[in-house]
Amino acid sequence: MKRFLILLIIVLPFSGRAVAQNYQSDQESYLEAEYFMMLEEYRDALPYYQRLLRIYPDNYNLSYKTGVCYLHIRGEKNLAIDYLEDAARNSAASYREGSLNQKTAPYESWYYLGIAYRINYQFERAIYAFERFGTTLMKSDTENILFIEHQIQVCRNAGELMKDIVDFTEENLGELFNDSNSNFNPVISTDGKSFAYMTSLKFYDAIFFSRKERSGWSNPVNITPDIQSDGNMYVSSLSSDGSLIFLTRISDENSDIFVSRFDGTRWSPASKLNNNINTRNWESHAAISPDGKSLIFASDRPGGYGGLDLYVSFRDKDGEWGPPLNLGPDVNTQFNEDRPALTSGGSLLFFCSQGHFNMGGYDIFKSKLDINGQWGKPENPGYPFNTPDDEVFYMPVDSNDGYMPLHREGKGYGKEDIYFIKFH
Repeated sequence: MKRFLILLIIVLPFSGRAVAQNYQSDQESYLEAEYFMMLEEYRDALPYYQRLLRIYPDNYNLSYKTGVCYLHIRGEKNLAIDYLEDAARNSAASYREGSLNQKTAPYESWYYLGIAYRINYQFERAIYAFERFGTTLMKSDTENILFIEHQIQVCRNAGELMKDIVDFTEENLGELFNDSNSNFNPVISTDGKSFAYMTSLKFYDAIFFSRKERSGWSNPVNITPDIQSDGNMYVSSLSSDGSLIFLTRISDENSDIFVSRFDGTRWSPASKLNNNINTRNWESHAAISPDGKSLIFASDRPGGYGGLDLYVSFRDKDGEWGPPLNLGPDVNTQFNEDRPALTSGGSLLFFCSQGHFNMGGYDIFKSKLDINGQWGKPENPGYPFNTPDDEVFYMPVDSNDGYMPLHREGKGYGKEDIYFIKFH
């Protein structure tokens, strides 16, 4: 008996130390997952949260993090619901970031659960979740209250838009432009002879370029080294003859618009547009008009209607971009407008928006330029071109045709392929 007591005394301290060491290792794994989450690398963060959730099944903060990861992974968004339901039922006001000791989920779980329901066409449940999240907001938080009211309204809009089915076809561009990676941001020149797009390679996002020849499109060339983008520049638009490519450079704190020129042999290193276009605020994607005289771009600079607004700048007599003008309240809303693209001689504008008559997330809208030079009320092309999920990037060729990156589960070549869209 005495020998057993001695062994127990000896073993217990070592057992406690092992538990402490395991917890320390788990905390490090949690911080690793949080790092990937901060970078929006949800697919990389997910395995860490999943492993920890198996060890700590009653940690509803881990359920929340797992659900948010699934919500941002194409083809797996339906898996977010169960985790976010657990998190929302066990959410609390007090919340401590960065600690594995945090066992309850934040109130934001209700918001993300609403998103998950909406994406998966469960609109009544989405409304309930958004309403529950709304009750956690301070009355003085008018901006977020308006945003949640809008989220509830778009769930109701979805039912209306889904009553009329838009007739269009999708044609995968094939293995010349698509591979096992994500292929996105397709843009084409007005003359139809130049095509550029992005591909997510192992260590960076690359810019590819192709020209139309007599036999068809040439093999796409990775022009990232010429442009010197370092993998953090993204294609916005091409000039009418394909000699200019406009790009967005995104960093942790800012986003600016750049341009690169083709001299007949190679692309120049991308240069930043002037201070009329780029500010200390967030300047996003830009579209140049077919005549090259105007540039429409997105910015969240002060003086707008809310979030990102669309602005237009005109070339001055010296060829520089002049002070921009806001496109006005018919186009811009209190939410975000982004990704402009012009067609039909510059008289038809396509862009994405969280506002207007929207059915969830970002929808694609189109607006026509009237005889007075004013952009008309944007129209939603309809369902299922737009869905309750995000539709962000659409490159029109004319009023009926265009290119779009799409994920089609079980089809195509990779995570996201480029498709040709034709409305009938």
